[in-house]
Amino acid sequence: MKRITKLPNFLCDTWWFALTQRISDIQFEKMAKLRASQGFTAIQLVVGIPPEVGPENQSALSQVGSAWSLKGVMNKNYLELARHRIQLLNSLGFMVIVYGAWGHQIEWLGVNKMKAWWRLIIKSLDKLNIIYCLTGEADIWIGEENKLLPDKSTDDFHLIKLRQFTHPKIAHLGWKIFNLAKRPLLKYKQKERMRKWSEVLRFVSSITRKPIIIHTTSTSSNEVVNNPQLLSAVTVQSGHSESSRQLLWKIPHKIISKHPKAVFINLEPWYEGIMNNFGRDDQIFAYWSSMMAGATAYCYGAHGLWNAGDGKFLAHWGKQTLDEALKLDTARLIGISHKLFINSNFQRYKQVEIETSGDRLIKISRSGSTSSVTYIPDVSNVKKIPKGKLFLPLKGCFTTAKPKRGSVVVIVTQ
Repeated sequence: MKRITKLPNFLCDTWWFALTQRISDIQFEKMAKLRASQGFTAIQLVVGIPPEVGPENQSALSQVGSAWSLKGVMNKNYLELARHRIQLLNSLGFMVIVYGAWGHQIEWLGVNKMKAWWRLIIKSLDKLNIIYCLTGEADIWIGEENKLLPDKSTDDFHLIKLRQFTHPKIAHLGWKIFNLAKRPLLKYKQKERMRKWSEVLRFVSSITRKPIIIHTTSTSSNEVVNNPQLLSAVTVQSGHSESSRQLLWKIPHKIISKHPKAVFINLEPWYEGIMNNFGRDDQIFAYWSSMMAGATAYCYGAHGLWNAGDGKFLAHWGKQTLDEALKLDTARLIGISHKLFINSNFQRYKQVEIETSGDRLIKISRSGSTSSVTYIPDVSNVKKIPKGKLFLPLKGCFTTAKPKRGSVVVIVTQ
């Protein structure tokens, strides 16, 4: 069966807990209509057990129960609910990225039952406007898969109590020695995890024509399965730290430079508000630096929204709530930027030039034979900018006056 591999230039929002009882039907529809009005064209969500919770945790349950039990009993009523909510998203113009599991969960179910779960997902959803993500964070928690069983969340063990009484450097050294001691076993388990998800990928690709991708932690998708040729894109998660800033443009530029026809997507850059960080300016930077460097599509995420937060659930990542996340204006601004990027067909400009100072991005340009577009994160760091139309991504509008500071996009056409 020949699969469809082409992916659209989508703008995606991240709703990991969208099929759980943490979000009502009314709230789900409200969220969807808001993002549609802001220019988003895709939603990624989990059809199964979401991340950071065990299968019997209350926050893993939908209005009709858990997706499946630890005994491997699959809940067809859950899939009915999933189809209903995805159909609503499709009706509003969204493509949906369906995640079937999270990486460590293959150790809970085993390969055969994970295949069975994927068979049910495809039987239920394959006719809808979707693509499949085999699993979130394929390489997470290797050797520690059972910490969440049966009903825990990462709230239960996020802080190691001993660290309250131990100097951080001593604690870090202890963990380093501990990890060195178990490295041979971890390598074996890493290979086993890769083998298991590769087997599931082979199976899923044989029963659907839909595109298939996979989500990872710090490695690329090509490094977490043995058969990456079955994937429709090279994907990464660049991470939620300031140190990952340079990865936002370096990774896509490196991949596209080596493989010009590759499809690249950062499925999880900074979440807005995570650990009370990465606000509007950082989100705009992440969008423009990633897309200008060669990304095919972009995935936005806001803390509070991805986890349907109430200020308590998974609050070790930050206390921003779902309602607070939905009030952020950043999504609207990114929607305006994405519309400009796609409608202007900036991706057709194949020549990419990047200017940096150390690890700081000064400007990044894409050019064709007669036209170009340049993204400058802060004009105060540039002595001269090209003559052209000036777009202010932090305001979502064009201007005729050169700003003294802040980001600007310069469009030159002839």
